[in-house]
Parts: sequence; C-alpha cells; structure tokens
Amino acid sequence: MIGILIVTLLAFFLSLIIVILDSKLQNKREGKILELLPGYNCGACGFGSCSGMAKKICEDINAYKKCKPLKGENLEKMQAYINSLK
Repeated sequence: MIGILIVTLLAFFLSLIIVILDSKLQNKREGKILELLPGYNCGACGFGSCSGMAKKICEDINAYKKCKPLKGENLEKMQAYINSLK
C-alpha cells in the first residue's frame, strides 16, 4: 500500500514539473515568434494582435502564412525559425 502511495506521489510531482517546464518553454517560443512578426497589430491574419498570432503559431506551425505584412527578410527569418522547431 505504501509503495502505491509513493509511486502515485512521485508521478504527480513529475507531471507537475513537466507542466511547469512546458509552460516556460511555450512562453519562450511565443516570445521569439512575436519578435519575428512585423508588430503592426493590423488584424489581417484574423487575430486582434501579433500576440494572438504568435499564440496560434505555437499551436499550428503553418499559421505564420496568414500574416500578410510578413515579407522579405522577416519572412525568411520566420521560416528558418519554424524549420529549426521541426
């Protein structure tokens, strides 16, 4: 009985650590994507701001293609970053 309790508590704490680390990594990734977006907050992509677009890109990696003002060098940098995530 004690063994089951120990294993259950260990699993709980390990899952808690995984959730916290995933959250921190997600925020770091979202911040990097936000830096690569043009920052116009134009809403042409269907989101109210570039922050909303960055969150969507974290969920769907190909969503960056919806950003109309993302062109030229910034587009190349975004594609390179997206490829590094794969």
